[in-house]
Amino acid sequence: MALINQTLNGYTFTEFIGAGGFGSVYKAVKDNNTYAVKVFREDYILQEYKQSGENNRIQREIDIMKTVNHPNLIKYVDDFKGSDLNVPSYFLVMEFAEGETLQKLIKNKTFTSEAQIVDIFKNILEGIKGLHQVRGNDENKGIIHRDLKPENIIVNGNTVKILDYGISKVIDYTALTSTGNFLGSPLYSSPEQITDSKHIDKRSDLYTLGVIFYEMLTSKVPYEFTNLPELIDKIKNESPIPPRKYFSAITNKFENIIFKLLEKNPYQRYLNIDELITVFNSDDSIPVRVYDTSPKFVLRLWNDGSALEEYLKISDETMHVDFPAIHQFQQKKLLQLIQGNQFVTIIDPETVRFAYDTYTDREGLKKLPYCPPNFEVITPAYLNTYKKQQDYVKLVIDEEAKLGADIFVSPYHYTHNTTVLPTYKQNPVEQWFDLDIKLLKESIDYKNSVAAYKDKKLYAGICINSSSLTDNQYKSDLLNYYSAHECDGYIVYADGIDKEATDVVIYHYIDTLLRLQRFTGRPVIAGRLNSLGLGLISLGLAGFSSGAARFESFSEELHKDAGAGYNLYERYYFPELLGTVAIEKKRPTRLNQISNVLGSCNCPFCNGKSADDVIKAQNNKLHYLYCLNREVEILKNTPNKHEYFLKRINEAINNYQRLTAVYKRDDYKHLYNWKKVFENIK
Repeated sequence: MALINQTLNGYTFTEFIGAGGFGSVYKAVKDNNTYAVKVFREDYILQEYKQSGENNRIQREIDIMKTVNHPNLIKYVDDFKGSDLNVPSYFLVMEFAEGETLQKLIKNKTFTSEAQIVDIFKNILEGIKGLHQVRGNDENKGIIHRDLKPENIIVNGNTVKILDYGISKVIDYTALTSTGNFLGSPLYSSPEQITDSKHIDKRSDLYTLGVIFYEMLTSKVPYEFTNLPELIDKIKNESPIPPRKYFSAITNKFENIIFKLLEKNPYQRYLNIDELITVFNSDDSIPVRVYDTSPKFVLRLWNDGSALEEYLKISDETMHVDFPAIHQFQQKKLLQLIQGNQFVTIIDPETVRFAYDTYTDREGLKKLPYCPPNFEVITPAYLNTYKKQQDYVKLVIDEEAKLGADIFVSPYHYTHNTTVLPTYKQNPVEQWFDLDIKLLKESIDYKNSVAAYKDKKLYAGICINSSSLTDNQYKSDLLNYYSAHECDGYIVYADGIDKEATDVVIYHYIDTLLRLQRFTGRPVIAGRLNSLGLGLISLGLAGFSSGAARFESFSEELHKDAGAGYNLYERYYFPELLGTVAIEKKRPTRLNQISNVLGSCNCPFCNGKSADDVIKAQNNKLHYLYCLNREVEILKNTPNKHEYFLKRINEAINNYQRLTAVYKRDDYKHLYNWKKVFENIK
């Protein structure tokens, strides 16, 4: 209290308000205006804040905080260095808010009705919205409060002022925790903040809002506990006590909102504060989104121009196609065709290839404008600055636009790249993962900055190893990070989803994709998949892609090994077997053997033709397109899609069992894995 009646930088300190782990708070007057001044002891200030000059990131963030001007946010006015009790200290000056803390109002049970609480909470939501939408430099688009709690909210009638946002950025918590103090306010901390406070996003504040709303309505907190370790364990692992236990008259919608805000994983909460406010102010607790998640098959194109032209003669349906950017140089006629109104075109930038030195063997790749210079490959180190990342993204998105994309795809790379060896200083998977997330953010910003692109959709490209999804922590990280960004959908390529995949891997792969779509409301496309894709859309996934009886799986080996090439042998699609079958072009004996048992195909492109004609590449593609699109249409119109696909699996197994002269059980063991998964998937 030594500062009382002293004047520093023109501020006369008149009253001691309180103290916390970081220092003290005073009331002060300057030019007949009243302010609150926070005093930080130098011991508790981050070293970076103590330095001066243009590299002081924290000073830049303080300056951004001082630009905030919102009726529900306290305004920061000034900051300077001085001394308190002859100890070097830092002073942060803000407007003085009259009223009581929300903490005191809850403790005294001041609120008389749910309606009164809702009115105050709406003001808190608006304040957090203002905070999350603050614009600063590239590293700081929006401010996360990080220490929101009733103690930091001043209420005066229906007027609300939120305090202390951004303060955590200047405090050295290492110094605080060394004195025995806990980092932050554990009761109001999200599970991810407790686990890793440095790597949180704005959805952490949404969790805290759930705790505060719960406490306002019930005068209780969501967990019963006797000590700090027990509280932390319950926040991370246990469901909250239903608020209706303490307040039986709670409106069902508000209880559901609290439950969603208190989900353990960020991806399970609302996407952002805007969505929360929309739900809070609506009559429905489930937001209505405009994304199209209806079942669709996406054709992965390769030399399909003639077949597509022929197919369009019998079909007027809108077709979704995926055109790899490399094909533009040899397949100009096909590119021109898919730029027509009957197609929804996704351009695959094929950036995944540039992480392997084998890209130099493909002239088409070397012609792409975002190809790295001679003797370079794309690595996290290669794209190690914001400028390089932004330039890379611009080249990729502009090229996709030039090729007529209706849906852009953010630059993506295989996060489990096996050409990069880990060292004690780095985790390559984590580095690739972080890089692709950053490139997605840059892609969204760039698309939104170009007027001609604003009506286009942008999907996040995700390329991973399927077995990694059996690790629940990795799965949660993927869902949390990708769901945090405002893209329009996702295309997921997973290495190892083929006929050799185990039931465990398939289960977690499907579970991940369904969760990503369910919790974001945005379409998810399973990239390069066999007939398992029909099963995914039977469960509600938006779609899957495949070539015309080829490119039925993603494999790193296609990009990693110089000798790897496309799988060009003919594969004929049998709906009765729920998959394609390898057929020798010059000797289609197997086709005849199977047809003799299951019957010949009567589609417009096979009916009446000999096996030699049926297996010709052009006809084979047309047969595949006809059958796959027909099956998707059947699924669209089937009420119980899940049971329908299980029935298809059982029928396919029975049909294989009729073909004992052609196949052994090992040849269709994948169907037993599918059956096990689809009998257990939720």
